[in-house]
Amino acid sequence: MVTHLTDWVTYNADRYGSEVAVESLDTGRQVTWIELEDRIARLSSVLVDLGIRHGDRVGLIADDDWRVLALQFACIRTGAIFVPFNWRLTVNEIEVLCNDAELGLLIHDATWQDTATKLGEHLGVQLAGWSCADVRNDIDALMDLATPIRSTGHYAGDQIAQILYTSGTTGLPKGALITLGGLAWHAMNVQHEMRIGSPPARYLSALPLFHAAGLNAIVNPTLMAGGRIGILRRFDPARTAELLGDKRHGFTHFNAAPVMYRMVMENVSGPADFSHIHAGMVGGGAIPTDVGSYFSERGLELQAGWGATEMGPSVTLMPKASRVAKAHTVGFPVQHVQIRIVDPATNEEVASGEVGEAWVRGPSISPGYWRRDPETDEDSVAGWFKCGDAVSIDEEGFVVLRGRFKDMYKSGGENVFCAEVERVIASHRDVQDAAVVGMPHEKWGEVGYAVVVPETGRTVDESDLIAHVASRLAKYKVPTKVVVVEDFPRNVTGKIQKNVLRDQLS
Repeated sequence: MVTHLTDWVTYNADRYGSEVAVESLDTGRQVTWIELEDRIARLSSVLVDLGIRHGDRVGLIADDDWRVLALQFACIRTGAIFVPFNWRLTVNEIEVLCNDAELGLLIHDATWQDTATKLGEHLGVQLAGWSCADVRNDIDALMDLATPIRSTGHYAGDQIAQILYTSGTTGLPKGALITLGGLAWHAMNVQHEMRIGSPPARYLSALPLFHAAGLNAIVNPTLMAGGRIGILRRFDPARTAELLGDKRHGFTHFNAAPVMYRMVMENVSGPADFSHIHAGMVGGGAIPTDVGSYFSERGLELQAGWGATEMGPSVTLMPKASRVAKAHTVGFPVQHVQIRIVDPATNEEVASGEVGEAWVRGPSISPGYWRRDPETDEDSVAGWFKCGDAVSIDEEGFVVLRGRFKDMYKSGGENVFCAEVERVIASHRDVQDAAVVGMPHEKWGEVGYAVVVPETGRTVDESDLIAHVASRLAKYKVPTKVVVVEDFPRNVTGKIQKNVLRDQLS
């Protein structure tokens, strides 16, 4: 059985040859399976020539493009670890991640050349770029001279393929380790639930490829099945509406956060028929009723899913036959994943139907975090990953999200860990203490409110504090409102009661 990504391309290049594997929708560039295989083989050679060896980390900061996928596979072929960075972060935030990853190489495109140059100067890391002017290591030129490295055929399932960063509940960066075996098992789970392989799907990729939801949720499973990927450089609501709404484009699968579906809905021009779309997956939040109704009336029942970077990412998906009757749930556990619901205070399973913390395990789950001892990892217990989500399971086995035990919220599909934002707010000269909570928002799902206690004799200015945070963190992490209080509601141990804060702010 093929269990690693490089074989997927090599196998499909032999099988599908001159058929299109990937297309960049902004440029019209279509890449056949043979061309993709050749790019990977030559890029693998370039990585080796630049000194990359098995286990080295190769970072990427670039807009979405078919070459991102080729780089991922080239890293696997050489035994390197692919580390894509979220370009929504500030330079300082990315620098912290680069330091943690201990990169051997940072690759960039023209859009992010200035950012990469700054990082290279600060960190002393080797740089390479594609479609760039005045770059020392021009990947396109180096590939012309490269001797292709073909697939060796067999790689261990526990080989680390990716490091995908998440801030974690402490606010400090944590790099989730994604193995080749995990990618393969997740791909099989998704193919089974979403019927990606028969006939091969055509997937419209609008989520950023630095995300597990963008890269691993459906893109890699589609490639494994021999399907076709259409990639947008950046999410464009009007263009996405046009691509999905006209069956002549041939797209059969789509995946997006709730806010993206709303933007598509608001940018439809004229009558739209989505009945040719086999699966419209929704992750990163609940499906708003009006959005679900809009697409349903036009032939597409949106399909809820639930997961996280460390979980593959997909742990549940909504079976097609249950999309209406079970719309209040996030679906049924995928085939090769187990879920336990436990009382977080005792780590004991709760009774059926009761709310508890979700623990998951299975071959698609991350084995841990980069440079973190799994024995002391608070997020795992005896092979189970502790999700931090409060859930229940109904009598038919469907998972219902009830809230979160972890101190975080989701804004526009992005995880925001409150501790990270609180630490930045507390560094402001006028702030003595801070608490951040997620509050409901019609467009973004949730946004952050900052509740602060000022330093004695000082006054906190909302615009000044927001600017302070905006200069240090990505835009989606910046609170939209600042509330000044004399003190926080606390429990008997002195811990801030954020549930009380949310009630007070509602």
